Amino acid sequence: MSKISRGAKGEKKVKDILHNKIKEYHKILNDLTLVNNKSEMTHQIDHVLIHPHGVFVIETKNYYGKIISDTHDSFWLKDIKGKVERIGDPLKQNKSHTRMVKKYLPKEIEAIPLVVFVKNNAPYIPDENVINYKDLLLFISSYPYQKELSKEEIDSIYKSLKSNSSKVSKKEHLENIGYLKQIRYENQLEISEAIESRICPRCGGHIINKGNMYHCDKCDFKFSF
Repeated sequence: MSKISRGAKGEKKVKDILHNKIKEYHKILNDLTLVNNKSEMTHQIDHVLIHPHGVFVIETKNYYGKIISDTHDSFWLKDIKGKVERIGDPLKQNKSHTRMVKKYLPKEIEAIPLVVFVKNNAPYIPDENVINYKDLLLFISSYPYQKELSKEEIDSIYKSLKSNSSKVSKKEHLENIGYLKQIRYENQLEISEAIESRICPRCGGHIINKGNMYHCDKCDFKFSF
């Protein structure tokens, strides 16, 4: 089974719980895409649950093997029968999604990041916002909310997020990520060359170093490294 098919299967399992097992009044947005207008970065979010206990921003992972996080690294480890592979930190990714969702919420309402491992194989993650699939309903029902959201508030948040959702496809989202990574790489390369040559990449002026900052003495282009 491909990674995409496995991911879709995991999302369906979580979606079924959110739609069919929660008794309280709630709203759900699946495959929600929000666009950061400043960076043009697309945030494709598996599920947003708007519940009386809060707004849960859910990232679903359907990995095989034992999952281990390294608090000193931006990568996690996936161990399948002794074969160890590095994977991206899904909590870090999910927290960026959460910050994006927060922009469309009233100030007093927080967005709650939540990573769900469908194969119940994440007992070694030292973070309360990373849970196993079997614990999803308990996490939601027992979440220590400070203010219970009313039906009107739930409907209002749902309307706000839905009206700001983008029609970007998953393919376009992945292309967007690749494009932005390439831009960042090229920017880093340009800055490295500027530091080495002491020539401004914008105007050809002289680059001056002041502490951790560099700037051009001609056009005042500034950057850190």
